[in-house]
Amino acid sequence: MPSRETRDIVTETRQLFTVLIRNRHQNDDTFDLRNRIVEMNSRLVRQVAGRMVRRYSVDFDDLVQIGSLGLIKAVDRFDPHAGYAFSSFAVPLIRGEILHYLRDRVSLVRVSRRLLELHSRGAKLQEAMASRSGRPLTEPELCAALAITPMRWQQACQAKRSLRLCSLDQCIVGLDTEDEYLPLLDLLSAPPPPEDDNAELHDHLQHLIARLGADAQRLLKWRVVDGLSQRELARREGVSVRVISRRLRAILQQLQHQLSPMVSGE
Repeated sequence: MPSRETRDIVTETRQLFTVLIRNRHQNDDTFDLRNRIVEMNSRLVRQVAGRMVRRYSVDFDDLVQIGSLGLIKAVDRFDPHAGYAFSSFAVPLIRGEILHYLRDRVSLVRVSRRLLELHSRGAKLQEAMASRSGRPLTEPELCAALAITPMRWQQACQAKRSLRLCSLDQCIVGLDTEDEYLPLLDLLSAPPPPEDDNAELHDHLQHLIARLGADAQRLLKWRVVDGLSQRELARREGVSVRVISRRLRAILQQLQHQLSPMVSGE
C-alpha cells in the first residue's frame, strides 16, 4: 500500500493539474505550477534511474538528469481527465528518455569493444585455419594462437552474444511488476542496429512478431509503441494485471525459444 506521503503527493498533483489546465485555457502563466509538479514527482525519476543504474555501468546522476526530461514531457502532455494516475503516464516517458540515452551513449559496442575485436580476430583465424587444414582449431589451440587464456576467450564469446541479443536472457525478468522495463521489448522498438549480425537479428525478430496472433501483436504495440503499463493493458482488455502478465510472459517465452538458435549460433 502506498505511504501517506505518496498518497498526499498523488492528491496534490491531481489538484495542481486541474489548476494548470485551467490556466492554460486562460493563457495564464503556468511556469511555476509546472515546476511544482515536476519537483513533487521527481521521485519517479529517481526510482526508474535507480533500477536502471544497476543494469548498466552509468552514473546515477546522469540518468536522473536525462530522466527528468521525460518527466517534463509527461507534465506537458498529461491529460488529468484521461482516467489514470500521472505516475502511470510519466514512468514510460521517463524510462524511454533514459533508454534512448543509453542506446546512443552507452552502447554495448563501446563497453565491450576490445572483447568484440578479440572475438572477430578469433573468428577470422578459425575461418582461415578451417580453409587451410579442413578443420577448425580446438579452443586450446585457438587460445594459444591468440596468446590469451581460455577464460578471456569465453569473455569474448559472451560479449558477442550480449551484443547480438541485448540481454535476451533478462527479457522475462520483472514481468510481475508494472514499472519494470522489458529489454526484449526495447529491442523491438529500437531502430535496426548497424552491425550486420544485429541487423539480421532485428529483422528476424520483426518477422516473428508479424507471425504472432492479432491479440499478441496488440499487446506488444500497446506496451512498446504506446508505452502503457500492465495495469493499463489490463483495463483495456477487461482482465486482471496477472492475466496480462501471463500473456506477456508467454509471448516473450515464445520469442525467446524461436530466437535461441540464432543467438547461440546453432
